[in-house]
Amino acid sequence: MDRVEKEYVDDVTEVESLTDEEHAALEDAGLDPDGVVEKRFSYRTLLDEGVDESVAAALRRQFSLPWSYESDGDLDRRSNEVRGLADSERKWIAVSGDDDWQSFDYETEDIDVVPRKKPDERPYPKPTPVTAVTGVGPDDAEKLAEAGIVSADRLATINAFEVADALELDVIHVRTWRHNARELLS
Repeated sequence: MDRVEKEYVDDVTEVESLTDEEHAALEDAGLDPDGVVEKRFSYRTLLDEGVDESVAAALRRQFSLPWSYESDGDLDRRSNEVRGLADSERKWIAVSGDDDWQSFDYETEDIDVVPRKKPDERPYPKPTPVTAVTGVGPDDAEKLAEAGIVSADRLATINAFEVADALELDVIHVRTWRHNARELLS
């Protein structure tokens, strides 16, 4: 064994040692202290054998002991012991206690479906096309559509200078179209 391996082994044995208090508590409970180091006991076993809760908790953390070796009803018991679970979480844990939960066949109430009919009219009017604005022809409408202006409503709210600059149009024409769109909508 070289020097590095020996140091590692020495470190591991130091970590896995029990304090005198822990050793005495285990012997008082009639448990073999080496059994804790070898993980033969669970946290619940330590408590059931009479080891003080604080000592058992410290041993569980130090040696990564399992919570319990029993699985029957363990989820139900732990869900009742763990704080902060909502009723729906407790219900899910109760349902998932056996293998039937994986079938996804939960008891549910039938949902009443309320039929809806389509309205005869649109809930809002169709937008006025930009070609309805005085002075805007089909070619102008195509150009305005490049900027996302496809309705008279939108044309009435634009910034004429920005649109004219972006589409390389005369600002006077764009201002006139905007004015005419406002007149049309009012």
